[in-house]
Amino acid sequence: MINAEGAPTRTLTIVLPESDWRALRAAEPDAVAWLHARIRERLASSEVPPAYAPAVGASDSRWGDDEY
Repeated sequence: MINAEGAPTRTLTIVLPESDWRALRAAEPDAVAWLHARIRERLASSEVPPAYAPAVGASDSRWGDDEY
């Protein structure tokens, strides 16, 4: 996905068995847009849980707060 505003983006990889992917596509023909919508709904529905909030004074690096 290209962000026209130049904001940093992330790529999310989800490993699914082919049968699960086919079942998801049968239920949601545009599965990627459906996943985007679910993520946006979750972020809009409540505050970020404290376990995921950035630590105070955390250094800003290329990978942000990822543990990987």
